[in-house]
Amino acid sequence: MAGVKDDKKSAYQGNKGGYNKKDGGFNAKKRPASAAADKDAKKSFMDQKVAKKQRKMQRPHYEMVTRAKQIWNIIRERDVEKAKREALVKELFDLVKGKIYDVAAKHDASRVIQALLKYGKPEHRTQTVAELREHIIDLSKMQYGCFLVQKMIKYGSVADRATIVKQITGQVVQIGTHNIAANVLEYAQEHLKPAQLSGLKLEFYGKEFAYFKTENKKNLGDILSANPQKKDEVLKHLASILNRMVDKQLLGLAFVQTLLWEYLCHAEHDDVMQMIANVRDASLALLATRNGARVVNKCISLGTPKDKKRIIKCLKDKVLDACNHPSGYLVIMRILDVVDDTVLVQKSILAELNDHLLAVAMHPTGRKVLLQLFSPLKNKYLSPDDIDLLAPPMVPSPEDATKMVVNYKKDPESRREELLKGLLPKLEEVCAANMTELLRSKEGRDVLVEVLKRSSSEDVQAALIEAALAEPTEEGQDPIYSDAIAHLALRRIIKETAFSTPLLDAAKDSLGTWASSNRGSFVVLAFLESEHGAKDASKVVSKALKSSLPSLKKLADSQVGTKLILEKLK
Repeated sequence: MAGVKDDKKSAYQGNKGGYNKKDGGFNAKKRPASAAADKDAKKSFMDQKVAKKQRKMQRPHYEMVTRAKQIWNIIRERDVEKAKREALVKELFDLVKGKIYDVAAKHDASRVIQALLKYGKPEHRTQTVAELREHIIDLSKMQYGCFLVQKMIKYGSVADRATIVKQITGQVVQIGTHNIAANVLEYAQEHLKPAQLSGLKLEFYGKEFAYFKTENKKNLGDILSANPQKKDEVLKHLASILNRMVDKQLLGLAFVQTLLWEYLCHAEHDDVMQMIANVRDASLALLATRNGARVVNKCISLGTPKDKKRIIKCLKDKVLDACNHPSGYLVIMRILDVVDDTVLVQKSILAELNDHLLAVAMHPTGRKVLLQLFSPLKNKYLSPDDIDLLAPPMVPSPEDATKMVVNYKKDPESRREELLKGLLPKLEEVCAANMTELLRSKEGRDVLVEVLKRSSSEDVQAALIEAALAEPTEEGQDPIYSDAIAHLALRRIIKETAFSTPLLDAAKDSLGTWASSNRGSFVVLAFLESEHGAKDASKVVSKALKSSLPSLKKLADSQVGTKLILEKLK
Protein backbone atom coordinates (compact mmCIF):
# COMPACT_ATOMS: atom_id res chain seq x y z
CA MET A 1 0.00 0.00 0.00
CA ALA A 2 2.87 2.32 0.80
CA GLY A 3 4.30 1.73 -2.65
CA VAL A 4 1.00 2.62 -4.28
CA LYS A 5 0.82 5.87 -2.32
CA ASP A 6 4.36 6.76 -3.30
CA ASP A 7 3.56 6.13 -6.96
CA LYS A 8 0.51 8.41 -6.78
CA LYS A 9 2.48 11.08 -5.00
CA SER A 10 5.18 11.04 -7.62
CA ALA A 11 2.58 11.32 -10.38
CA TYR A 12 1.25 14.64 -9.05
CA GLN A 13 3.57 17.61 -8.51
CA GLY A 14 3.16 21.34 -7.87
CA ASN A 15 0.63 23.46 -5.98
CA LYS A 16 -2.05 23.12 -8.65
CA GLY A 17 -2.00 19.34 -8.64
CA GLY A 18 -1.10 19.04 -12.36
CA TYR A 19 0.63 16.01 -13.78
CA ASN A 20 4.42 15.97 -13.73
CA LYS A 21 5.95 17.04 -17.04
CA LYS A 22 8.30 14.07 -16.98
CA ASP A 23 5.33 11.75 -16.84
CA GLY A 24 3.60 13.42 -19.77
CA GLY A 25 0.80 14.85 -17.63
CA PHE A 26 -1.43 17.91 -18.19
CA ASN A 27 1.48 20.31 -17.97
CA ALA A 28 3.70 18.39 -20.34
CA LYS A 29 4.95 20.29 -23.38
CA LYS A 30 3.14 19.44 -26.57
CA ARG A 31 5.20 17.97 -29.32
CA PRO A 32 5.57 20.32 -32.27
CA ALA A 33 3.40 19.36 -35.23
CA SER A 34 5.25 18.17 -38.26
CA ALA A 35 5.54 20.36 -41.36
CA ALA A 36 3.63 17.76 -43.35
CA ALA A 37 0.68 17.93 -40.93
CA ASP A 38 0.56 21.75 -41.21
CA LYS A 39 0.59 21.52 -44.98
CA ASP A 40 -2.27 19.02 -44.98
CA ALA A 41 -4.34 21.24 -42.65
CA LYS A 42 -3.87 24.30 -44.87
CA LYS A 43 -4.76 22.31 -47.95
CA SER A 44 -7.90 21.00 -46.28
CA PHE A 45 -8.96 24.54 -45.31
CA MET A 46 -8.40 25.86 -48.83
CA ASP A 47 -10.35 22.95 -50.29
CA GLN A 48 -13.28 23.76 -48.01
CA LYS A 49 -13.14 27.42 -49.00
CA VAL A 50 -13.15 26.58 -52.71
CA ALA A 51 -16.00 24.12 -52.25
CA LYS A 52 -18.04 26.73 -50.39
CA LYS A 53 -17.51 29.27 -53.17
CA GLN A 54 -18.51 26.72 -55.80
CA ARG A 55 -21.73 25.98 -53.92
CA LYS A 56 -22.53 29.69 -53.82
CA MET A 57 -21.87 30.02 -57.54
CA GLN A 58 -24.44 27.33 -58.22
CA ARG A 59 -27.17 29.36 -56.52
CA PRO A 60 -29.67 31.24 -58.74
CA HIS A 61 -28.66 34.80 -59.72
CA TYR A 62 -25.24 34.45 -58.08
CA GLU A 63 -23.46 36.91 -60.36
CA MET A 64 -26.31 39.40 -60.24
CA VAL A 65 -26.52 39.30 -56.43
CA THR A 66 -22.74 39.62 -56.13
CA ARG A 67 -22.69 42.73 -58.33
CA ALA A 68 -25.72 44.16 -56.50
CA LYS A 69 -23.90 43.79 -53.19
CA GLN A 70 -20.86 45.55 -54.62
CA ILE A 71 -23.03 48.48 -55.70
CA TRP A 72 -24.77 48.55 -52.32
CA ASN A 73 -21.43 48.74 -50.55
CA ILE A 74 -20.64 51.89 -52.51
CA ILE A 75 -23.96 53.78 -52.48
CA ARG A 76 -24.49 53.35 -48.75
CA GLU A 77 -21.40 55.41 -47.97
CA ARG A 78 -22.12 59.00 -46.96
CA ASP A 79 -19.39 60.69 -48.98
CA VAL A 80 -20.40 59.30 -52.39
CA GLU A 81 -20.90 61.97 -55.06
CA LYS A 82 -24.50 62.52 -56.08
CA ALA A 83 -23.93 61.84 -59.77
CA LYS A 84 -22.01 58.65 -59.06
CA ARG A 85 -24.68 57.40 -56.67
CA GLU A 86 -27.46 58.10 -59.18
CA ALA A 87 -25.62 56.17 -61.88
CA LEU A 88 -25.01 53.23 -59.56
CA VAL A 89 -28.62 53.21 -58.37
CA LYS A 90 -29.81 53.10 -61.98
CA GLU A 91 -27.44 50.22 -62.66
CA LEU A 92 -28.68 48.45 -59.55
CA PHE A 93 -32.32 48.84 -60.56
CA ASP A 94 -31.66 47.58 -64.08
CA LEU A 95 -29.75 44.67 -62.57
CA VAL A 96 -32.48 43.48 -60.18
CA LYS A 97 -35.55 44.46 -62.19
CA GLY A 98 -37.84 41.48 -62.59
CA LYS A 99 -35.97 39.55 -59.90
CA ILE A 100 -36.48 41.87 -56.92
CA TYR A 101 -38.34 39.33 -54.80
CA ASP A 102 -35.65 36.70 -55.36
CA VAL A 103 -33.06 39.18 -54.09
CA ALA A 104 -35.20 40.51 -51.25
CA ALA A 105 -35.90 37.02 -49.94
CA LYS A 106 -32.19 36.36 -49.38
CA HIS A 107 -31.03 37.16 -45.87
CA ASP A 108 -27.83 38.79 -47.10
CA ALA A 109 -29.34 40.75 -49.99
CA SER A 110 -32.49 42.31 -48.52
CA ARG A 111 -30.50 45.44 -47.66
CA VAL A 112 -29.70 45.91 -51.32
CA ILE A 113 -33.37 46.49 -52.14
CA GLN A 114 -33.75 48.67 -49.04
CA ALA A 115 -30.93 50.86 -50.36
CA LEU A 116 -32.64 50.98 -53.75
CA LEU A 117 -35.78 52.33 -52.08
CA LYS A 118 -33.81 54.84 -50.05
CA TYR A 119 -31.63 56.27 -52.81
CA GLY A 120 -33.71 55.47 -55.88
CA LYS A 121 -35.92 57.84 -57.83
CA PRO A 122 -39.72 57.85 -57.30
CA GLU A 123 -40.22 55.70 -60.39
CA HIS A 124 -37.74 53.14 -59.04
CA ARG A 125 -39.66 52.97 -55.78
CA THR A 126 -43.03 52.69 -57.48
CA GLN A 127 -41.86 49.88 -59.77
CA THR A 128 -40.26 48.09 -56.82
CA VAL A 129 -43.50 48.26 -54.82
CA ALA A 130 -45.47 47.08 -57.85
CA GLU A 131 -43.15 44.11 -58.35
CA LEU A 132 -43.30 43.14 -54.67
CA ARG A 133 -47.01 43.79 -54.26
CA GLU A 134 -48.04 40.14 -54.32
CA HIS A 135 -45.32 39.19 -51.84
CA ILE A 136 -45.90 41.82 -49.14
CA ILE A 137 -47.49 39.40 -46.67
CA ASP A 138 -44.72 36.84 -47.13
CA LEU A 139 -42.00 39.48 -46.84
CA SER A 140 -43.58 40.85 -43.68
CA LYS A 141 -43.14 37.49 -42.00
CA MET A 142 -39.48 37.14 -42.94
CA GLN A 143 -36.81 38.14 -40.46
CA TYR A 144 -35.17 40.50 -42.95
CA GLY A 145 -38.04 40.97 -45.37
CA CYS A 146 -40.08 42.85 -42.77
CA PHE A 147 -37.51 45.65 -42.84
CA LEU A 148 -37.96 45.92 -46.59
CA VAL A 149 -41.72 46.34 -46.21
CA GLN A 150 -41.08 49.04 -43.62
CA LYS A 151 -38.84 50.89 -46.08
CA MET A 152 -41.54 50.55 -48.75
CA ILE A 153 -43.95 52.28 -46.40
CA LYS A 154 -41.43 54.94 -45.44
CA TYR A 155 -40.11 55.89 -48.89
CA GLY A 156 -43.12 55.02 -51.02
CA SER A 157 -45.44 57.64 -52.49
CA VAL A 158 -49.04 58.13 -51.40
CA ALA A 159 -50.13 55.77 -54.18
CA ASP A 160 -47.49 53.21 -53.16
CA ARG A 161 -48.72 53.25 -49.58
CA ALA A 162 -52.29 52.84 -50.77
CA THR A 163 -51.16 49.78 -52.73
CA ILE A 164 -49.53 48.33 -49.62
CA VAL A 165 -52.64 49.00 -47.52
CA LYS A 166 -54.79 47.28 -50.14
CA GLN A 167 -52.58 44.19 -50.00
CA ILE A 168 -52.64 44.13 -46.21
CA THR A 169 -56.41 44.58 -45.96
CA GLY A 170 -58.01 41.31 -44.94
CA GLN A 171 -54.74 40.02 -43.48
CA VAL A 172 -54.31 42.49 -40.62
CA VAL A 173 -55.03 40.01 -37.83
CA GLN A 174 -52.63 37.52 -39.37
CA ILE A 175 -49.92 40.19 -39.56
CA GLY A 176 -50.70 41.74 -36.18
CA THR A 177 -50.39 38.44 -34.33
CA HIS A 178 -47.16 37.35 -36.05
CA ASN A 179 -44.08 37.97 -33.93
CA ILE A 180 -42.15 39.45 -36.89
CA ALA A 181 -44.84 40.88 -39.17
CA ALA A 182 -46.42 42.83 -36.29
CA ASN A 183 -43.49 45.23 -36.50
CA VAL A 184 -44.69 46.27 -39.96
CA LEU A 185 -48.03 47.38 -38.51
CA GLU A 186 -46.22 49.19 -35.71
CA TYR A 187 -44.01 51.01 -38.21
CA ALA A 188 -47.04 51.95 -40.29
CA GLN A 189 -48.44 53.97 -37.38
CA GLU A 190 -45.89 56.71 -38.14
CA HIS A 191 -46.38 56.93 -41.90
CA LEU A 192 -49.91 55.98 -42.94
CA LYS A 193 -52.84 58.38 -42.86
CA PRO A 194 -55.18 58.18 -39.84
CA ALA A 195 -58.02 57.02 -42.09
CA GLN A 196 -55.89 54.17 -43.42
CA LEU A 197 -54.80 53.15 -39.92
CA SER A 198 -58.32 53.21 -38.50
CA GLY A 199 -59.51 51.14 -41.47
CA LEU A 200 -56.86 48.51 -40.79
CA LYS A 201 -57.59 48.52 -37.06
CA LEU A 202 -61.24 47.69 -37.65
CA GLU A 203 -60.22 44.17 -38.68
CA PHE A 204 -59.30 43.40 -35.09
CA TYR A 205 -62.97 43.86 -34.19
CA GLY A 206 -64.14 41.61 -37.02
CA LYS A 207 -63.49 41.31 -40.75
CA GLU A 208 -66.95 42.55 -41.63
CA PHE A 209 -66.14 45.94 -40.11
CA ALA A 210 -63.07 46.28 -42.32
CA TYR A 211 -64.90 45.61 -45.56
CA PHE A 212 -67.91 47.79 -44.75
CA LYS A 213 -66.11 50.88 -43.53
CA THR A 214 -67.73 54.14 -42.51
CA GLU A 215 -66.11 57.37 -41.44
CA ASN A 216 -67.94 57.30 -38.12
CA LYS A 217 -66.44 53.99 -37.00
CA LYS A 218 -62.87 54.54 -35.90
CA ASN A 219 -62.49 52.60 -32.66
CA LEU A 220 -64.06 49.92 -30.50
CA GLY A 221 -66.43 52.36 -28.83
CA ASP A 222 -67.85 53.44 -32.19
CA ILE A 223 -68.31 49.82 -33.28
CA LEU A 224 -70.12 48.83 -30.09
CA SER A 225 -72.33 51.92 -30.18
CA ALA A 226 -73.39 51.16 -33.74
CA ASN A 227 -73.75 47.40 -33.12
CA PRO A 228 -74.77 46.85 -29.47
CA GLN A 229 -76.19 43.42 -30.30
CA LYS A 230 -72.72 42.25 -31.33
CA LYS A 231 -70.90 43.45 -28.21
CA ASP A 232 -70.22 40.00 -26.76
CA GLU A 233 -69.12 38.62 -30.12
CA VAL A 234 -66.79 41.53 -30.86
CA LEU A 235 -65.21 41.55 -27.40
CA LYS A 236 -64.72 37.78 -27.45
CA HIS A 237 -63.06 38.04 -30.86
CA LEU A 238 -60.79 40.87 -29.70
CA ALA A 239 -59.90 39.04 -26.47
CA SER A 240 -58.76 35.97 -28.40
CA ILE A 241 -56.54 38.15 -30.59
CA LEU A 242 -55.08 39.97 -27.58
CA ASN A 243 -54.31 36.68 -25.84
CA ARG A 244 -52.40 35.54 -28.92
CA MET A 245 -50.48 38.81 -28.86
CA VAL A 246 -49.66 38.25 -25.19
CA ASP A 247 -48.37 34.77 -26.00
CA LYS A 248 -46.20 36.21 -28.79
CA GLN A 249 -44.85 38.89 -26.40
CA LEU A 250 -46.12 41.76 -28.54
CA LEU A 251 -47.36 43.99 -25.71
CA GLY A 252 -44.53 46.45 -26.27
CA LEU A 253 -46.07 47.60 -29.57
CA ALA A 254 -48.14 50.78 -29.53
CA PHE A 255 -51.04 49.50 -31.64
CA VAL A 256 -51.38 46.45 -29.38
CA GLN A 257 -51.49 48.68 -26.31
CA THR A 258 -54.22 50.78 -27.90
CA LEU A 259 -56.32 47.68 -28.60
CA LEU A 260 -55.75 46.43 -25.07
CA TRP A 261 -56.82 49.74 -23.54
CA GLU A 262 -59.98 49.81 -25.65
CA TYR A 263 -60.80 46.27 -24.58
CA LEU A 264 -60.35 47.00 -20.88
CA CYS A 265 -62.60 50.04 -21.19
CA HIS A 266 -65.53 48.09 -22.65
CA ALA A 267 -65.24 44.50 -21.39
CA GLU A 268 -67.17 43.12 -18.43
CA HIS A 269 -65.45 43.09 -15.04
CA ASP A 270 -64.76 39.34 -14.99
CA ASP A 271 -63.21 39.49 -18.46
CA VAL A 272 -61.13 42.49 -17.43
CA MET A 273 -59.81 40.63 -14.40
CA GLN A 274 -58.86 37.68 -16.57
CA MET A 275 -56.99 39.95 -18.97
CA ILE A 276 -55.23 41.70 -16.07
CA ALA A 277 -53.87 38.34 -14.93
CA ASN A 278 -52.51 37.77 -18.44
CA VAL A 279 -50.78 41.13 -18.92
CA ARG A 280 -49.63 42.14 -15.43
CA ASP A 281 -46.16 40.64 -15.86
CA ALA A 282 -45.58 42.75 -18.98
CA SER A 283 -46.15 46.02 -17.13
CA LEU A 284 -42.71 47.41 -17.88
CA ALA A 285 -43.16 46.97 -21.64
CA LEU A 286 -46.59 48.60 -21.46
CA LEU A 287 -45.18 51.85 -20.07
CA ALA A 288 -43.84 52.82 -23.50
CA THR A 289 -47.00 54.70 -24.52
CA ARG A 290 -49.80 56.65 -22.91
CA ASN A 291 -52.34 53.93 -23.65
CA GLY A 292 -50.00 51.29 -22.29
CA ALA A 293 -49.59 53.25 -19.07
CA ARG A 294 -53.37 53.54 -18.88
CA VAL A 295 -53.58 49.76 -19.12
CA VAL A 296 -51.16 49.28 -16.21
CA ASN A 297 -52.99 52.01 -14.32
CA LYS A 298 -56.23 50.07 -14.72
CA CYS A 299 -54.53 46.82 -13.71
CA ILE A 300 -53.40 48.46 -10.47
CA SER A 301 -56.79 50.08 -9.91
CA LEU A 302 -58.92 46.96 -10.38
CA GLY A 303 -56.42 44.21 -9.64
CA THR A 304 -56.12 42.09 -6.54
CA PRO A 305 -53.34 42.67 -3.98
CA LYS A 306 -51.44 39.87 -5.71
CA ASP A 307 -51.76 41.63 -9.08
CA LYS A 308 -50.49 44.88 -7.57
CA LYS A 309 -47.55 43.14 -5.96
CA ARG A 310 -46.58 41.48 -9.25
CA ILE A 311 -46.72 44.82 -11.07
CA ILE A 312 -44.55 46.49 -8.43
CA LYS A 313 -42.07 43.64 -8.77
CA CYS A 314 -41.90 44.28 -12.53
CA LEU A 315 -40.83 47.86 -11.85
CA LYS A 316 -37.82 46.91 -9.76
CA ASP A 317 -34.82 49.15 -10.60
CA LYS A 318 -36.97 51.08 -13.10
CA VAL A 319 -38.95 53.35 -10.78
CA LEU A 320 -36.89 56.47 -11.50
CA ASP A 321 -37.16 55.88 -15.25
CA ALA A 322 -40.91 55.43 -14.91
CA CYS A 323 -41.29 58.62 -12.86
CA ASN A 324 -39.44 60.67 -15.44
CA HIS A 325 -41.18 59.04 -18.41
CA PRO A 326 -43.88 60.89 -20.41
CA SER A 327 -46.43 58.22 -19.49
CA GLY A 328 -44.83 56.01 -16.85
CA TYR A 329 -45.42 58.51 -14.05
CA LEU A 330 -49.14 57.63 -14.18
CA VAL A 331 -48.39 54.14 -12.92
CA ILE A 332 -46.20 55.33 -10.05
CA MET A 333 -48.86 57.82 -8.98
CA ARG A 334 -51.49 55.10 -9.06
CA ILE A 335 -49.38 52.77 -6.95
CA LEU A 336 -48.96 55.48 -4.32
CA ASP A 337 -52.70 56.13 -4.45
CA VAL A 338 -54.28 52.68 -4.12
CA VAL A 339 -51.79 50.11 -2.79
CA ASP A 340 -52.62 49.52 0.87
CA ASP A 341 -49.28 47.89 1.71
CA THR A 342 -47.37 51.10 2.40
CA VAL A 343 -44.35 49.19 3.69
CA LEU A 344 -44.03 47.48 0.31
CA VAL A 345 -44.45 50.81 -1.48
CA GLN A 346 -41.77 52.47 0.64
CA LYS A 347 -39.30 49.63 0.13
CA SER A 348 -39.97 49.01 -3.55
CA ILE A 349 -40.95 52.42 -4.93
CA LEU A 350 -39.89 55.32 -2.72
CA ALA A 351 -36.60 53.68 -1.73
CA GLU A 352 -35.48 53.85 -5.36
CA LEU A 353 -36.25 57.57 -5.48
CA ASN A 354 -34.54 58.63 -2.25
CA ASP A 355 -31.19 59.31 -3.91
CA HIS A 356 -32.75 61.05 -6.91
CA LEU A 357 -35.38 63.32 -5.37
CA LEU A 358 -33.90 66.49 -6.87
CA ALA A 359 -34.00 65.02 -10.38
CA VAL A 360 -37.59 63.88 -9.83
CA ALA A 361 -38.67 67.23 -8.38
CA MET A 362 -37.27 69.14 -11.35
CA HIS A 363 -38.66 66.84 -14.03
CA PRO A 364 -41.91 67.81 -15.81
CA THR A 365 -43.56 64.45 -15.11
CA GLY A 366 -41.56 63.23 -12.13
CA ARG A 367 -42.67 66.20 -10.05
CA LYS A 368 -46.29 65.12 -10.51
CA VAL A 369 -45.58 61.99 -8.49
CA LEU A 370 -44.42 64.08 -5.52
CA LEU A 371 -47.12 66.72 -5.93
CA GLN A 372 -49.85 64.07 -5.96
CA LEU A 373 -48.68 62.95 -2.52
CA PHE A 374 -48.73 66.47 -1.10
CA SER A 375 -51.78 67.84 -2.89
CA PRO A 376 -53.83 65.06 -4.52
CA LEU A 377 -55.95 65.56 -7.64
CA LYS A 378 -55.14 69.25 -7.94
CA ASN A 379 -55.82 70.61 -11.41
CA LYS A 380 -53.02 73.13 -10.95
CA TYR A 381 -50.55 70.25 -11.20
CA LEU A 382 -52.38 67.52 -13.14
CA SER A 383 -54.12 67.43 -16.51
CA PRO A 384 -57.82 66.49 -16.75
CA ASP A 385 -56.81 63.10 -18.17
CA ASP A 386 -54.45 62.52 -15.23
CA ILE A 387 -57.23 63.31 -12.78
CA ASP A 388 -59.67 60.98 -14.57
CA LEU A 389 -57.16 58.12 -14.42
CA LEU A 390 -56.60 58.73 -10.70
CA ALA A 391 -60.29 58.61 -9.79
CA PRO A 392 -61.17 56.14 -6.99
CA PRO A 393 -61.19 52.60 -8.45
CA MET A 394 -64.64 51.02 -8.21
CA VAL A 395 -65.30 47.26 -8.37
CA PRO A 396 -68.40 45.10 -7.76
CA SER A 397 -68.93 44.28 -4.10
CA PRO A 398 -68.18 40.65 -3.12
CA GLU A 399 -71.51 40.53 -1.26
CA ASP A 400 -73.64 42.23 -3.90
CA ALA A 401 -72.38 42.37 -7.50
CA THR A 402 -74.81 45.17 -8.32
CA LYS A 403 -73.19 47.44 -5.76
CA MET A 404 -69.87 49.14 -6.52
CA VAL A 405 -67.27 49.63 -3.82
CA VAL A 406 -63.82 51.19 -3.77
CA ASN A 407 -60.95 48.75 -4.39
CA TYR A 408 -58.83 49.55 -1.33
CA LYS A 409 -59.24 49.35 2.42
CA LYS A 410 -56.98 52.05 3.83
CA ASP A 411 -58.11 55.66 4.02
CA PRO A 412 -56.34 57.63 1.24
CA GLU A 413 -55.31 60.43 3.58
CA SER A 414 -53.85 57.98 6.10
CA ARG A 415 -51.98 56.20 3.31
CA ARG A 416 -50.42 59.45 2.10
CA GLU A 417 -49.41 60.44 5.62
CA GLU A 418 -47.67 57.10 6.11
CA LEU A 419 -45.75 57.53 2.87
CA LEU A 420 -44.84 61.16 3.58
CA LYS A 421 -43.62 60.32 7.06
CA GLY A 422 -40.47 58.80 5.64
CA LEU A 423 -40.27 60.92 2.50
CA LEU A 424 -40.68 64.44 3.93
CA PRO A 425 -37.38 64.58 5.90
CA LYS A 426 -35.44 63.57 2.80
CA LEU A 427 -37.24 66.18 0.71
CA GLU A 428 -36.45 68.81 3.33
CA GLU A 429 -32.77 67.94 3.04
CA VAL A 430 -32.96 68.23 -0.74
CA CYS A 431 -34.73 71.59 -0.53
CA ALA A 432 -32.25 72.98 1.98
CA ALA A 433 -29.29 71.89 -0.14
CA ASN A 434 -30.73 73.07 -3.48
CA MET A 435 -32.94 76.01 -2.53
CA THR A 436 -31.81 78.45 -5.22
CA GLU A 437 -31.98 75.84 -7.96
CA LEU A 438 -35.51 74.85 -6.97
CA LEU A 439 -36.69 78.45 -6.70
CA ARG A 440 -35.49 79.18 -10.22
CA SER A 441 -36.97 75.97 -11.66
CA LYS A 442 -40.40 76.08 -13.26
CA GLU A 443 -41.00 72.46 -12.26
CA GLY A 444 -39.14 72.39 -8.96
CA ARG A 445 -40.75 75.48 -7.44
CA ASP A 446 -44.11 73.74 -7.01
CA VAL A 447 -42.52 70.83 -5.16
CA LEU A 448 -40.61 73.31 -2.99
CA VAL A 449 -43.78 75.19 -2.06
CA GLU A 450 -45.62 71.97 -1.15
CA VAL A 451 -42.71 70.79 1.00
CA LEU A 452 -42.53 74.15 2.79
CA LYS A 453 -46.25 73.97 3.56
CA ARG A 454 -45.57 70.94 5.75
CA SER A 455 -42.09 71.79 6.93
CA SER A 456 -40.87 73.45 10.11
CA SER A 457 -37.20 72.73 9.52
CA GLU A 458 -34.75 75.41 10.62
CA ASP A 459 -32.31 74.30 7.95
CA VAL A 460 -34.92 74.88 5.28
CA GLN A 461 -35.75 78.28 6.76
CA ALA A 462 -32.09 79.33 6.80
CA ALA A 463 -31.60 78.15 3.21
CA LEU A 464 -34.69 80.04 2.05
CA ILE A 465 -33.57 83.31 3.66
CA GLU A 466 -30.05 82.93 2.32
CA ALA A 467 -31.30 82.26 -1.22
CA ALA A 468 -33.81 85.14 -1.15
CA LEU A 469 -31.19 87.69 -0.06
CA ALA A 470 -28.26 86.37 -2.08
CA GLU A 471 -26.80 88.26 -5.00
CA PRO A 472 -26.84 86.57 -8.43
CA THR A 473 -23.90 84.24 -8.99
CA GLU A 474 -23.94 84.45 -12.78
CA GLU A 475 -23.55 87.46 -15.02
CA GLY A 476 -26.86 88.73 -16.39
CA GLN A 477 -28.87 86.72 -13.88
CA ASP A 478 -31.67 88.45 -11.96
CA PRO A 479 -31.87 88.30 -8.16
CA ILE A 480 -34.33 85.79 -6.74
CA TYR A 481 -36.93 88.45 -5.93
CA SER A 482 -37.02 89.69 -9.54
CA ASP A 483 -36.37 86.42 -11.37
CA ALA A 484 -39.14 85.49 -13.81
CA ILE A 485 -39.77 82.14 -12.11
CA ALA A 486 -38.35 82.53 -8.62
CA HIS A 487 -40.38 85.63 -7.73
CA LEU A 488 -43.57 83.63 -8.32
CA ALA A 489 -42.27 80.91 -6.01
CA LEU A 490 -41.48 83.50 -3.33
CA ARG A 491 -44.97 84.93 -3.59
CA ARG A 492 -46.51 81.50 -3.05
CA ILE A 493 -44.18 80.73 -0.15
CA ILE A 494 -45.12 84.01 1.52
CA LYS A 495 -48.86 83.53 0.97
CA GLU A 496 -49.17 79.80 1.62
CA THR A 497 -46.53 78.80 4.18
CA ALA A 498 -45.46 79.65 7.72
CA PHE A 499 -42.10 80.91 6.45
CA SER A 500 -43.60 84.31 5.65
CA THR A 501 -42.80 85.83 9.06
CA PRO A 502 -39.12 84.81 9.35
CA LEU A 503 -38.56 85.80 5.72
CA LEU A 504 -40.06 89.24 6.34
CA ASP A 505 -37.89 89.77 9.41
CA ALA A 506 -34.77 88.83 7.47
CA ALA A 507 -35.62 90.85 4.35
CA LYS A 508 -37.07 94.03 5.87
CA ASP A 509 -33.92 96.03 5.13
CA SER A 510 -34.12 94.98 1.46
CA LEU A 511 -37.81 95.65 0.89
CA GLY A 512 -37.15 99.08 -0.58
CA THR A 513 -34.97 97.56 -3.28
CA TRP A 514 -37.47 94.78 -3.91
CA ALA A 515 -40.40 97.19 -4.18
CA SER A 516 -38.58 99.33 -6.74
CA SER A 517 -38.49 96.47 -9.27
CA ASN A 518 -41.54 95.33 -11.19
CA ARG A 519 -41.49 91.67 -10.11
CA GLY A 520 -40.05 92.37 -6.68
CA SER A 521 -42.93 94.73 -5.92
CA PHE A 522 -45.36 91.80 -6.16
CA VAL A 523 -43.21 89.85 -3.69
CA VAL A 524 -43.47 92.75 -1.21
CA LEU A 525 -47.20 92.94 -1.91
CA ALA A 526 -47.48 89.25 -0.99
CA PHE A 527 -46.32 90.09 2.56
CA LEU A 528 -49.26 92.48 2.86
CA GLU A 529 -51.75 89.94 1.48
CA SER A 530 -50.52 86.82 3.27
CA GLU A 531 -52.84 85.09 5.72
CA HIS A 532 -49.94 83.10 7.15
CA GLY A 533 -47.75 86.12 7.87
CA ALA A 534 -47.31 88.21 10.98
CA LYS A 535 -50.22 90.34 12.10
CA ASP A 536 -48.03 93.42 12.08
CA ALA A 537 -46.72 92.73 8.56
CA SER A 538 -48.27 95.96 7.31
CA LYS A 539 -46.42 97.98 9.95
CA VAL A 540 -43.12 96.25 9.24
CA VAL A 541 -43.43 96.84 5.49
CA SER A 542 -44.55 100.43 5.99
CA LYS A 543 -41.59 101.18 8.22
CA ALA A 544 -39.17 99.46 5.85
CA LEU A 545 -40.44 101.45 2.86
CA LYS A 546 -40.72 104.81 4.60
CA SER A 547 -37.46 106.15 3.22
CA SER A 548 -38.24 104.83 -0.26
CA LEU A 549 -41.76 106.24 -0.60
CA PRO A 550 -40.83 109.27 -2.78
CA SER A 551 -39.09 107.10 -5.37
CA LEU A 552 -41.82 104.47 -5.21
CA LYS A 553 -44.51 107.07 -5.93
CA LYS A 554 -42.67 107.97 -9.12
CA LEU A 555 -42.71 104.31 -10.17
CA ALA A 556 -46.40 103.80 -9.36
CA ASP A 557 -47.54 104.82 -12.84
CA SER A 558 -45.27 102.32 -14.60
CA GLN A 559 -45.35 99.40 -12.12
CA VAL A 560 -48.66 97.89 -11.09
CA GLY A 561 -47.15 96.10 -8.11
CA THR A 562 -45.68 99.28 -6.68
CA LYS A 563 -48.99 101.06 -7.14
CA LEU A 564 -50.83 98.31 -5.25
CA ILE A 565 -48.30 98.46 -2.39
CA LEU A 566 -48.89 102.18 -1.94
CA GLU A 567 -52.65 101.64 -1.95
CA LYS A 568 -52.33 98.94 0.72
CA LEU A 569 -50.22 101.19 2.93
CA LYS A 570 -52.61 104.15 2.87
